[in-house]
Amino acid sequence: MLGSKSKLVVSPFLFVQYSMCPAWLWHNLYTDPNLKGELPELALKLMEQGVLHEKDYIKDLDFKEVDEKDPSKAFKITRQLMEQGVDRIYQGAIETEIDGNIWRGRPDLLEKMPGKSKLGNWFYVPVDIKSSKKIKLDHEYQLAFYARVLKDIQNKLPDQAVIINKEKKRLDLQITEELLSKMYDRVNQILSVLAGRKPDLHCRSACKQTPWGHICLSDCKKVNDAALIYNIRDTTLYKLRDAGIETVNEVANLDCTTPQFGIATATWKRIVLQAQSLKDDKLIWLSKLQIPSADYKIYFDIEGDPLLEVEYMFGFWLGNEQKFKYFLAQKPEDEKQMWKAFLVWLKELPNDYIVYHYANYEKAVIKKLEERYGGSKELEIFKDRLVDLFKIVKNSVIFPLYFYSVKDLAKSRFINYKWRHQKAGGAQSIFWYEKWLETQDKQVLQDIIDYNEDDVIATQHLHNWLIEAGNQ
Repeated sequence: MLGSKSKLVVSPFLFVQYSMCPAWLWHNLYTDPNLKGELPELALKLMEQGVLHEKDYIKDLDFKEVDEKDPSKAFKITRQLMEQGVDRIYQGAIETEIDGNIWRGRPDLLEKMPGKSKLGNWFYVPVDIKSSKKIKLDHEYQLAFYARVLKDIQNKLPDQAVIINKEKKRLDLQITEELLSKMYDRVNQILSVLAGRKPDLHCRSACKQTPWGHICLSDCKKVNDAALIYNIRDTTLYKLRDAGIETVNEVANLDCTTPQFGIATATWKRIVLQAQSLKDDKLIWLSKLQIPSADYKIYFDIEGDPLLEVEYMFGFWLGNEQKFKYFLAQKPEDEKQMWKAFLVWLKELPNDYIVYHYANYEKAVIKKLEERYGGSKELEIFKDRLVDLFKIVKNSVIFPLYFYSVKDLAKSRFINYKWRHQKAGGAQSIFWYEKWLETQDKQVLQDIIDYNEDDVIATQHLHNWLIEAGNQ
């Protein structure tokens, strides 16, 4: 990571690492590498897909490729190609020095555009090939970074950059002063970490998707840091730390009825009670449970792949029958067929039923697919009978836990439910689906089905526990 003469080197991938977990950068440099975990399989799959998408896009293009690995030699070759006015450069290496630090990157493509620059009557714009449909914030930072480096090389700042998305469409990004300013701020944050400033302790769900998530959690636990409080925002943490309040116990000792430090009343009460729950390692009941019920109980969970923009599985646990029912799109193009089969099944349900799910995903997907493929009168009834157990949990009880996913709750000592597959999780299910599409391995497909079945059974266990514990 460190360049010659101890100059710090900033590269575009650091934007991704920093946004997921600022400590990722720090641990890569300063923590024993033997403690480093593995990237989740989905993250590795995304990288692989990105490479394949890139190769597929460029196969029909005319370009000059820079395949030199040594940064200084690659930069020299790239600069020569730019001076020659080559129309398109693949994997060109660009760099500059700003404030004593090296800014270095390799845009997927450098495209020649007409216009005045130090090079002649042309200049270059950066093009990145991404396997996502839309431009994400990290993509914007990366392209603005490339544009700023190109400014020094060609004495002209490109006024726009380009993303080639997963559908091979060109998405233009304007390089504005506002975007450059935000990119500079992020670079300075990254440089601070590279120089040795360890980021403030934090405990985010995104950390779990990095090789160092277990270390982030462990570091917080060692000092009982306030970052362990479920769903506490960075802005709230900063306010508490500025006031000298660092630990869970210090937050727990505050009066939950008297907000301080400009923190909103509802947020203040929640974080203090959550801290008290962690400190005493016990549940705190907020209100009497009110859970709608019916004679026939159904538990519902959807599996979807945001990368392919497809919902591939609807799973239902029929509580009265102790039976699992599911609808599966074995190929993304089967999504409509799956939806239509689901609508037909709704006609078979008894008159008096209720459907429990956890969090808002199911409602959002139902709305989206109804708009896409159409609904029915039975669907209107189904939507009216959806009950979000996450809202009931949030309004009724505080757990002494760091995270509140259905898995965190169901796996806790309070419910003690176990998934069959050790790697079970939403991200893992997406990985399995992508793997199934590639390999047609029936065992992979069965893993998806088993995972979804475990999810809906766990939802029933949570529901049953809420009723039993809440009425004691």
